[in-house]
Amino acid sequence: MLRMSLDVVVLRLRDERLELLLERRDRPPFEDALQLPALRIDEERDPDLEAALDRLLQEWALGECYREQVCSLGSRARDPRGWSTTLVYLCLVSPDCPLSRGQWLPLQSLPGSPFAFDHAQLIAKALERLRVKSRYSTLPVHLLGEEFTLSELQRAYEIILQTPMNTAAFRKRIHRAEILCDTGRKRTGNQRPAILYRIEDPSCVMFDQVMNGAEG
Repeated sequence: MLRMSLDVVVLRLRDERLELLLERRDRPPFEDALQLPALRIDEERDPDLEAALDRLLQEWALGECYREQVCSLGSRARDPRGWSTTLVYLCLVSPDCPLSRGQWLPLQSLPGSPFAFDHAQLIAKALERLRVKSRYSTLPVHLLGEEFTLSELQRAYEIILQTPMNTAAFRKRIHRAEILCDTGRKRTGNQRPAILYRIEDPSCVMFDQVMNGAEG
């Protein structure tokens, strides 16, 4: 029987690092290997892909989060039980997203880890989507909390793209995208107070130019 499933690469940004949601597989094949949140599509329960994805996210208590389809993969080799196809999604959640199952693992700790099926390949494809799309869109904003400063947003881009940003050029780009709303509040601390923003547009907005790191 052909297996059709969803695999979701869920990322959060916390303590200046990207973390991935994984769990240990408790049965063969690949028992005790790390695996992504996944769900086998049920023809009776899932009238469409969105319903199946919603069911998966509910099972993991991920709630309303940013999601987009990355790719679809299928072969006889990806599952020793037979031919299978998966639809791969990227989901971005806030730093304080509650955890109902699995564990958050820093990306830098994953190389060499044993993964179930072809999940290492799926993770690589989702990370490539995140890094490429972050250069020309507002995608990283979905890794922040409900309210954030422009400095925190800039730092999110720098962590994802692994390069420093020109602050003036970055802020000009973000303001031109018209996705942020001034909350009227400020974050105070050791440095001068900074304006807190929230997302004005929940979608992913494309820039008119590509982010070019420190050069702007």
